[in-house]
Amino acid sequence: MSEAGPITYYELEHYARVGMRNGRLRKLRDESRGFFKACLMLAKRVGAIFSEFVASQLREIIGFLMPIGEKAFKIGLKRALDMFKCFKRSGVFKWAPQVKLWLRDKAYILYLGFTELNNLVYFRSVSL
Repeated sequence: MSEAGPITYYELEHYARVGMRNGRLRKLRDESRGFFKACLMLAKRVGAIFSEFVASQLREIIGFLMPIGEKAFKIGLKRALDMFKCFKRSGVFKWAPQVKLWLRDKAYILYLGFTELNNLVYFRSVSL
């Protein structure tokens, strides 16, 4: 799923099927489920959802419907890119070239994603 731009009908249909299979579509609030289905019907007729406001709300729902493996891979990929930039800047690849291969390995990216998903947040800042 793209982070910016329109959300196509095929993406919405994919996540609707995934949500039905893993049971998370049932766990949505009635308003969210209705909004998702309405957007699905609109996208079927028009082809895509172009409004950034509506697309941002849909991305939250899609994030909830997304299977845990896909979510972990997405988070792990972001973490691997951050690590790659940091290691390149600090010169780690000069003395440990194998790390570059690890950061491209799908299994290691999944490991990073599940590690990030399972991190406990002890102190959350609450804006008043």
